[in-house]
Amino acid sequence: MYTYRKGIELLTVWELPLLVFYIFLFLVYTYVIRLRKIEKQPEYKYFIPGFFAKIFGGLAFIAVYIFYYGEGDTTHYFQSCESLLNLAFKDFWKFASILIGNLTNENASLFGPEIGYAYYYNDPNSYAVVRFTIPFIILGGKSFVATTILISAFTFSGLWKLFRLLVKIFPQNIKTNAFAVLFIPSTLFWGSGLLKDSYTLMATCYFFVSFYQIIVLRKEIPKHLFLLLFSTYVLLSIKPYILFALTAAALVTFIHANMKIIQNKILKTILFPIIVLIVFLIGTNIILSTGELAGGYYSSLDKMLKQAVEIQQDLTKEYYGGNSFNIGKFDPTFTGILSKAHLAIIAGLYRPFYWEAKNIAMLVAATENFIFLFLTFYVILLSFLTWRKHGFSYMQKVVLSDSFIVFSLIFSIMFSFFIGLTTANFGALVRYKIPLIPFFMASLFIIIKNFNIEKLSDNQSIGQ
Repeated sequence: MYTYRKGIELLTVWELPLLVFYIFLFLVYTYVIRLRKIEKQPEYKYFIPGFFAKIFGGLAFIAVYIFYYGEGDTTHYFQSCESLLNLAFKDFWKFASILIGNLTNENASLFGPEIGYAYYYNDPNSYAVVRFTIPFIILGGKSFVATTILISAFTFSGLWKLFRLLVKIFPQNIKTNAFAVLFIPSTLFWGSGLLKDSYTLMATCYFFVSFYQIIVLRKEIPKHLFLLLFSTYVLLSIKPYILFALTAAALVTFIHANMKIIQNKILKTILFPIIVLIVFLIGTNIILSTGELAGGYYSSLDKMLKQAVEIQQDLTKEYYGGNSFNIGKFDPTFTGILSKAHLAIIAGLYRPFYWEAKNIAMLVAATENFIFLFLTFYVILLSFLTWRKHGFSYMQKVVLSDSFIVFSLIFSIMFSFFIGLTTANFGALVRYKIPLIPFFMASLFIIIKNFNIEKLSDNQSIGQ
């Protein structure tokens, strides 16, 4: 029995045996890993639940796209992967050329009715997903289901690395960090399918983990330098604007981590603006350089500003079925964009609200956003009370106690600004924002825990 959507074979009788085989393989793999690690690393009690939560997120993603939507980006990516793999049997060297990113017109002419069509070929950022998926479609025997769950399993590694690092830094926050990193529904659903978002979520986690290990912990530098370059390549290939937000957050975090070394307050006051200026210049150069490598509308600031306006205006059109929102028109200039910064950030972090949800997916996202909003207001309240009682410096010390918090807040604000500015469709917004979710939610939980620890210390001091 076959299931077709618009003439495309997506499910076959071989899907179920392959699914059972891989689920069994994953069970054995995760059980063995947990058995080996659990005694010395108790956080591995979350390994099997976290791993299979992501696998089932991938299966839920397949079910929705096949039986509800019928088709979408994920099915088009799969078709493009099949076409590229078919090319390997006809002309392996042309296949290899495309696989490493040579998307020339000559190579494009190879696709057609016999081999298959190459969707997204003219969009290098989208076609990078096709190139990256080839190993999984081979291992999955050209099965849509098997390919998807293999991507789910592989990209879980980024979330798990982030969770384990947070356990090391904040051992008192294991449960809340497990929830924030491993079990948020939006990240499990949108971050587990054959889409850009699965790869970019994984790469974002790897970027931070590697950066933190190199700059703050200074451990296993060669290994993490490789992972940093790997994650940079993935992000630059698929969504360079995520890399821009990560770079900005990394530079601020670098300043925060190194300013702690300077104990003299006068020297710190003198050096701080100098260091900020130097890092700003370096960061600007890095962003512009990576933009040139990415090409297209990322190749210059003017093109990026104009593209932001065009995307935002396009997504508010009536053909998006009323699932859009509007932060208002703005000019493609710095002042024009900054005038919408507050609305863009609020949209990127907290929308859709409950009253804006029109389907189950939006309702789940609205619930997550409500948690974000509640935790944010709670942090603001605790900060205000601590400031009134102990002063601004003490409050700042508690809030920004670790470089992870600094990184997470800067990245979340910058990234939410980007997506809130250029995304006027709730469906796209929910999907695009998943790289910030584990960072933002974990940082809010950690700040609240820090305030509670400080409050407990104060009460113990009074009692003595």
